[in-house]
Amino acid sequence: MQRLLRIVRASVAGLDPRVVWLSAASGVIMLGSSIVTPVLPLYARDFGVSYAGAGLLISAFAVGRLLFDYAGGLLADRFGARRLATAGALVVALSAYLSALAPDFRTLVGFRVLEGIGSAIYVTTAMALLGRTVDAARMGQAMGFYQSLILLGVSFGPTIGGVVAEVTGDRRAPFLMMSAVGVGVAVLSFAVLPRSDRGPATERAPRPPLASVVRLARQPAFAFALLLTFFVFAVRAGLRVNLIPLFGEERGGLGEAAIGIVLSASAFANFAVLWHAGALIDRLGRRAVALPTLAATAAVCAAHAWSPSFGNLLVQGALLGAVLGYLAPAPAAMVADLTPREMMGAVMGVYRMGGDLGLLLGPISLGAIASAAGFEAAFLAAAAAAVLTLVAGLAVPETLASVAEHGSVAIGSAQLAQAEADRGHAP
Repeated sequence: MQRLLRIVRASVAGLDPRVVWLSAASGVIMLGSSIVTPVLPLYARDFGVSYAGAGLLISAFAVGRLLFDYAGGLLADRFGARRLATAGALVVALSAYLSALAPDFRTLVGFRVLEGIGSAIYVTTAMALLGRTVDAARMGQAMGFYQSLILLGVSFGPTIGGVVAEVTGDRRAPFLMMSAVGVGVAVLSFAVLPRSDRGPATERAPRPPLASVVRLARQPAFAFALLLTFFVFAVRAGLRVNLIPLFGEERGGLGEAAIGIVLSASAFANFAVLWHAGALIDRLGRRAVALPTLAATAAVCAAHAWSPSFGNLLVQGALLGAVLGYLAPAPAAMVADLTPREMMGAVMGVYRMGGDLGLLLGPISLGAIASAAGFEAAFLAAAAAAVLTLVAGLAVPETLASVAEHGSVAIGSAQLAQAEADRGHAP
């Protein structure tokens, strides 16, 4: 226990308390969201839809997030974290409750879009707060800690949801639990987050136009960060959330509880490596960690096709969680390295759009491949995507080198101008 406490203290050393609180709240809301993970594609199949249709139910969530990622980022640049996080959690809670009552598949898809909107508001607010309050040299640590608490929630959620669905015999029950958790997170966010999370310099800074965001997004390192987060979300949603439950049930005869255990093992492995991954990308570099991990990810994706047995899916799911854990903090840290503080919300909104595009297209495309050519072809397609992402990253510069040479490259123009004024050099 004392060793665990030392590890926890080391993971939060130097981090703003608001980051710690928001990370904890994000972990709780992801606990609620992941409760429905084992039953989501199975619930979709209850309405008589195909594998691709089941993937559409997962992708509908991404549609809502894509619609509000950039808008949520702009709101995060203008308003405090407390109001936005509270509102986002309440929207998630409402959508989950309505999903449990959906009379048909089309209505259910609409409620999943609404849930995506609430998630976009909440998650973009969290990412903007991280980007504004954490020094670039600690960004990997902060992203690793934030994502580890999210994954802690994701780790417990599938097992809870699978057991609840199997015990109650009702695949709607996890949605009702998710709704209750969303209300709890809204209360927690309102109670612990500050009214404003902006410093005096960034409060006075003019908001950059959209053209500035576009110019930043066209940088090769930023483009690769978008591609990398696209891949992570596409594999996480298309393979882990959609295909593995269907593969396990239809080829391996697994029930909801066994599927929940497999997904929880994947999430636990992800959680177990995230703190180390965050420290590693701060020490070695974002690209230096991401590229070898992409090679390992390709092998793990292909190995899922070996067998639909519980043992194989448990082992491969855990390996998949581990490699995604080493990949996930890198693109967010790269974006924060490159982004001025005063436009952090808007840019993080663009970054989230890259991931949510993967969340949208991953389940549909891999589900369509599985329907047309079998599960094995879909797993191999995911492996091929990892290889292509690795090739794209070979020519990308390391963003951490700029941090080491110049300090925090994420320092914005407003803070630089303020520093010059303080030294008496401002015009």
